[in-house]
Amino acid sequence: MRSRGRRPAEPGFDELIGVVRDLPQGKTGQIVNGRLHLSVAQEAAHAHSVAELSATLLAGSPLGDPVPNGWTFLTEVELALPAETLVVADIAGWHAPHDRIMALPSPIGLVPHWICEVLDPGTRTLDLTYKRHAYAMAGVDSLWILDPTARVLEVYDNLRGRWLLSLAVSEDEVAAAPFSDLHFDVSDLWMPEPPHPPHRPSHRVS
Repeated sequence: MRSRGRRPAEPGFDELIGVVRDLPQGKTGQIVNGRLHLSVAQEAAHAHSVAELSATLLAGSPLGDPVPNGWTFLTEVELALPAETLVVADIAGWHAPHDRIMALPSPIGLVPHWICEVLDPGTRTLDLTYKRHAYAMAGVDSLWILDPTARVLEVYDNLRGRWLLSLAVSEDEVAAAPFSDLHFDVSDLWMPEPPHPPHRPSHRVS
C-alpha cells in the first residue's frame, strides 16, 4: 500500500517575517492568521484620501477646527498585534504624547486607539475581513474605513470585539468619533473627478 507523502510544513511567523523584510522596494507584506499577504504600491485615489485625512488630523480642519488634542498619528505604520499578526495601517492614532510613541521600536506593539484603512483594489479583501477582525480582537477602540471608489466613509466602534457601525457618509460635513470636535467635509477626502471633455456635435456627410 502506497504511503502518502507528508505536506510540507507551513512557514512559521519568524520565517514569514524574514520574507517581509526581504521584499523588494514597492512591495508590502502583512501577516494575518499565519498567512503572508503581499501588495504593491497603492492607486492615486488611495494616496489622495490618505494625504487629505492626514493633513486634517495633523494641521487642523479646513473648516477651522484645531487638531485633536493629545493624539499622535502615523501613516503607513507597521504594527505588531497579538496572535503573531503583522500589519501596515494606513493611518493609526494613539491618545498619547508624541515622544512616547516615537520612542517605541518598529514594528509598534502598542495597540492604537484609532485606525483608518483606505480601501484599494489590491488590499480591499484583506482590509475588510481578516485585518478588520484582527483590529477588533486586538482592542482598537475605533475604526474608519474609507472607500475612494464608492466615496464612502464608514465609522465603527469596538463593542467587546465586534465592530458596530455608527456612521456611513459620503459628502456631508461630519465630526466622527473619536474626534468629536474635528469637523470636516467628507467630500474633501475624494480625488476630484476628471473634467469631462466638451461635447462635440457629430457632422454627417450627406
